[in-house]
Amino acid sequence: MDFVTNNYDLGIEETSKGIMNGTLNFRSREEQNHDAAHQRLPTVIFLGILIVVGVIGNIIVLVVYTKKYPSTTFKFYILSLAIIDLLTCCISMPFEIADNVLPFLFFNEIVCQVGRFLGNVFKMASAFVIVVMAIGRYKKICHPFSKSTSISQARLAFIFSMVLAVVFSWPTLLLQGIRERNLKFNITGYDCSISSDVVHTDYPFIFSTVMFSVYAAVFIALVVLYSLVIYTLHLHVKEQEQFAFNDNIRKSNPRITKMMIAITLAFIVCYVPNCILDAISTFKHGYVAPPSPIVLATLPLIARTFFINNVINPFIYLLGDPKFRNIIKQCIRWLFYSICRPGKKKFKDFTVAETMHLTDVKHATSHS
Repeated sequence: MDFVTNNYDLGIEETSKGIMNGTLNFRSREEQNHDAAHQRLPTVIFLGILIVVGVIGNIIVLVVYTKKYPSTTFKFYILSLAIIDLLTCCISMPFEIADNVLPFLFFNEIVCQVGRFLGNVFKMASAFVIVVMAIGRYKKICHPFSKSTSISQARLAFIFSMVLAVVFSWPTLLLQGIRERNLKFNITGYDCSISSDVVHTDYPFIFSTVMFSVYAAVFIALVVLYSLVIYTLHLHVKEQEQFAFNDNIRKSNPRITKMMIAITLAFIVCYVPNCILDAISTFKHGYVAPPSPIVLATLPLIARTFFINNVINPFIYLLGDPKFRNIIKQCIRWLFYSICRPGKKKFKDFTVAETMHLTDVKHATSHS
């Protein structure tokens, strides 16, 4: 999965050697880089939009959930995902923009290696945290009499997830680097991809296969766990006469279960294109599709659709959490009257803290 954001083999070298019948005007490496970057402009715009939306959305989640929600494992998981998503928006996405703007002029090998490494760590950490969330929800719904996961246990699980992500990602520091590309007019370009030192070895294939297997295991685990959760909830509805069973499951907030399922579905849907492209690239040794203007413009964008996962969670909370939604509505209303209608005495001394206090109601304090 870690190579999916790199430059796929689209036949660049094969289609760009030499001068065709002497009819082409000479173009320098910088000019050819400009041409390739122009083809990737949709990807750059896409990532730029995600950065703006993701930074704002995840900061709002961090502020609201930190200040206005009681300490529960659910809150801890939400904050953990928000931190990972914010780091992705601030580090991984700008790095990918640089990679698309400099497809043939990426000279800094250390930046390349560290950028790929951190990007892979954030992706895997997010996947592992979502699995931990699924396990916690499975225990609470399917085994309601067992001991619930404590915040300290959730914290240890998060640390373990981060360590595991680093363990799986460290080979990128060795495999990633600057790769030479044979451009037109016998010019050499340099891009951040599989290092030229290892590109013809089996190590990239082995590592990519391991990553693909890990993500496949994550998807299977999520599907199995939430299938059992949904099945148990279905039984709960049909077996109303079992009072003790019914009472214990009622203690869990169904809204939280729905939000967790939505977070999981968003994760899977966002990563499916990434998985498909990575599988094709892995088993075809880097080759994905023959070069064409459409392929060169769309493939880099499709390969990065997984970044939507780092932006979409605040919208899930907005739709699924009435308390979060009310806080956002009140804050928007306060901003509107403060900026657009400052003369209105009604909102003159209205603070954000007071706005958030108005929405601190009973119906949403049972997040567990």
